[in-house]
Amino acid sequence: MKRYLIIVFLLCFIGSLCAQTKTIVYGNLGVENVNISVIGTQQGTVTDAMGNYTLMLTAKGRRVNLNYSCIGYQDTVVGITPKQLERDSINISFKMRNKDYTLKEVNVLAERPHFEGDRNIIIDFEVYDGTVCMLQGNANKYRLLLADENLFVFDTILIPKGIRPEQLLKDCMGNCQLAAPDSVYQINLNDKTMPFFATARDRYYAVMENTLFLTDKHLYLKAEGIDGFSTLFYRIDVETKQKQPLFVSDGSDNVTDIKDEWDFQARNPVEGGHAVPGGAWDRFIRLFWFNHNSSHLALVGNTLVYFDHDNSKIRQYDLDLNEIHTCLTEYPLKSDWKPRIFQDHSNNKFYTVIGYWFNEIDIQTGKTIPKIKIDVDLYGKVSLWHSHLYILKRQQTSTGKVRSYVERVDL
Repeated sequence: MKRYLIIVFLLCFIGSLCAQTKTIVYGNLGVENVNISVIGTQQGTVTDAMGNYTLMLTAKGRRVNLNYSCIGYQDTVVGITPKQLERDSINISFKMRNKDYTLKEVNVLAERPHFEGDRNIIIDFEVYDGTVCMLQGNANKYRLLLADENLFVFDTILIPKGIRPEQLLKDCMGNCQLAAPDSVYQINLNDKTMPFFATARDRYYAVMENTLFLTDKHLYLKAEGIDGFSTLFYRIDVETKQKQPLFVSDGSDNVTDIKDEWDFQARNPVEGGHAVPGGAWDRFIRLFWFNHNSSHLALVGNTLVYFDHDNSKIRQYDLDLNEIHTCLTEYPLKSDWKPRIFQDHSNNKFYTVIGYWFNEIDIQTGKTIPKIKIDVDLYGKVSLWHSHLYILKRQQTSTGKVRSYVERVDL
């Protein structure tokens, strides 16, 4: 029932979109498999074998920025004015420029754009539609600092007294959510004087934690199976409320191996180690020793991209679940691959981590391209926007104080 309440709200949102006018953007780029994405949304498309594309936009009386990206070519951003969006169609055609890929190793201590607060530490951050939102404060006062992509702060939102925030969240529609011990508050970053709409934290997580994304017809979710080893991806029709299973990622065969490891550790305790299996030790074995190749489902325009890591494949489907492209990929077979997929929603590029390298994934070929050498597990949080990797870093000074700052790394 809780999930349906969220769907009712989403239906209202969809209804408001349907009432708006449409503009068709089309053209030729001379290259196939170019991703055209609407910056700040999950809307987009891909050029065909001849380099042609068509994209339908909803006119909203504001400027729309399109990002054209393809591996081997330079990204291009094209702006469309509200006046242009009044037309029925717009032709945008140009030739993509080649990009010279040079493998580079980045020293994590090198000077990069970063923001460091004053006496108040940065607790958390998130990127919302190109705005870097940083949660800053201490035991008495908290505030949100709003910065551009270069981490220049341009605005501040003061958090009302009585709210003790712990974390910034992003829901399936890209909204800013502020999590406190008992409640989660939805925040409109464009209105400094707005009320902080609240919901119970348990209720929010029960409904939204496994919600992936929303299309015009369906809400997409995932559900964890036995002991966290299997994952069911499914969708709910926003009109009929019917549930439709989509994909299953199954690693439950590892359960037996883990039980054997528990028994071995109990019989052969290591001095100073975990003599009795249980708690954190069980989680360590499950997550790091026998972690199954967690699959991932994402949306690119009107295409579902399923990272079928159990079978080392990347599968693409249209929204009617017709398979339109499949390719093999090798990174799930590598022993130093870390089963995490990162998506840059501004240009719909995907990344993963192999060893200490942050790699871009070509979803058309399955190949990976090393971008930078950096251990993302060392940092409190990472986020992507417009081919920038944002990192929350914490260091302890010689005096015992904690230094925290957000740093931007160019990919």
